[in-house]
Amino acid sequence: MARPKAFDREQALQRALQTFWAKGSFESTSIQDLVTGMGINRQSLYDTFGPKEALYHAALERYRTQNRATLASFLEGPLPLRRALAAQFDLVVNHLLSPGGQPCLLAQAALGHAAGDPASAQCVQVAFGQNIKRLEARLRRAQADGELGSHHDPAALAHYFQNAMHGLQITARSGASRAELETIVRVNLSVLG
Repeated sequence: MARPKAFDREQALQRALQTFWAKGSFESTSIQDLVTGMGINRQSLYDTFGPKEALYHAALERYRTQNRATLASFLEGPLPLRRALAAQFDLVVNHLLSPGGQPCLLAQAALGHAAGDPASAQCVQVAFGQNIKRLEARLRRAQADGELGSHHDPAALAHYFQNAMHGLQITARSGASRAELETIVRVNLSVLG
């Protein structure tokens, strides 16, 4: 008879997500890093989550779900468009400049493991596609409310802001200062007119 698990699966998955994120990539995260970070033994990791790649896919999916909720809170809330986008950029800048701040786990995956792993690539594509749709919907709402000129293309702007968010993360990782990042944010927001 199997023994009951002595750990909470969801908490262990959250700790795995945090371990992959802190290490910066699938490749740089060892099984021992995961065992230590998750607070479970190696056999429990394999019995519960399967191989490392399956755990990584579960962590990416969890991150995508959490990230979706954060983005929705900015874009679907009552803030005017410019303030909503500024708040989202500010959150990213503050996170990146905090001790241990890492770029988005999905962006890390897109630049690394997803290139050779169809399941990771699919998760990244779904997440990025959802973000773009959410941005586009908010931009269309802003147009309908008169916050955004009719000459703007909401679909193109949604792709632009998605790209800008990822570019900001790369620039921050290269050592840019808060002042430099805030200047980039101001320029990005200036496309709204």
